[in-house]
Amino acid sequence: MAVENVTYIDSLDPTAPAGGDSISEGDDHIRNIKRAIKDTFPNVDGPVELTTAEFGELKSGLSNGGIVASCKYNGTSIMYQEGVSSVVQVGNGGYRVNFQSDIAGFDNHYAPIVTPFVSSNNRPVLASLTGFTDSWVEFTLAEFDGNGNSAPAVNTGFSLLIVDMIQN
Repeated sequence: MAVENVTYIDSLDPTAPAGGDSISEGDDHIRNIKRAIKDTFPNVDGPVELTTAEFGELKSGLSNGGIVASCKYNGTSIMYQEGVSSVVQVGNGGYRVNFQSDIAGFDNHYAPIVTPFVSSNNRPVLASLTGFTDSWVEFTLAEFDGNGNSAPAVNTGFSLLIVDMIQN
């Protein structure tokens, strides 16, 4: 019996192990199933109590509105992106996030939510929206040193969500 190389649930081979295989590696298959589930859902630390209908509503809500663009930026490069084409530094501590396609009506009912990472100095980092169009959003990140704000000493990363607040 060949033991699978598993990372996530989609790595599991539904045909393995074959019915006639020896049971000596069965424990390896069980550990692979556990690893795939835990790696696919790393932050689930309790029961997930959504019904099938609730899962469907969640999926429908996100595909019909909800989060329309998102990215994670580590200070030098994009680590994750959905609906975002690029991140460009503008000015001292400023960033422009360009969308893959225009978000019509951005100024009417969309909310940009920026969550900066803690700076290298372990000081709070604040995000301030400085401009937006249907094709990009700009904001500035600033460290608070106890007396005032200044641009972070090093590139600070952030996560950005663009959320449809009306969701048709």
